[in-house]
Amino acid sequence: MDARERFQKIVVPNYNEFVGNPNDFRLLDNLITSMNPMAEYLGLHRLDYPPDVSRNERRREAQGIRDDNCLKDVQTCADVIKHVRIELKRDGVTSTLSSTGIDTANPKTWKVGGLDFVEVAHNSFKALEWEFQKLA
Repeated sequence: MDARERFQKIVVPNYNEFVGNPNDFRLLDNLITSMNPMAEYLGLHRLDYPPDVSRNERRREAQGIRDDNCLKDVQTCADVIKHVRIELKRDGVTSTLSSTGIDTANPKTWKVGGLDFVEVAHNSFKALEWEFQKLA
């Protein structure tokens, strides 16, 4: 599966399902966690899917895409969902972010470390759509 196929067959349906039922945290979780690896998929696409690309080169390319497309926040949200707690270092300050304060039945709690999961999901989807429009 290449980057475009993953976006069209996984991310877009997850986004549409969430938009259709924005009070379902499971759908938001699916959307965020499906968007997170798109930086790696796009990085490999930009590199033309070489079979022997190093892990460091893949990481650099993905990080560049995250930086260029404001996808760092979706990575942070996905990491908090996946790992429950993460250490985040920004501007020389380290803080612990945790998903344990999220009440899946209360959208007002779908935030962590100043990031609103719903806002991050919409912004990240728009950034990915824009990236794929550039590839067309």
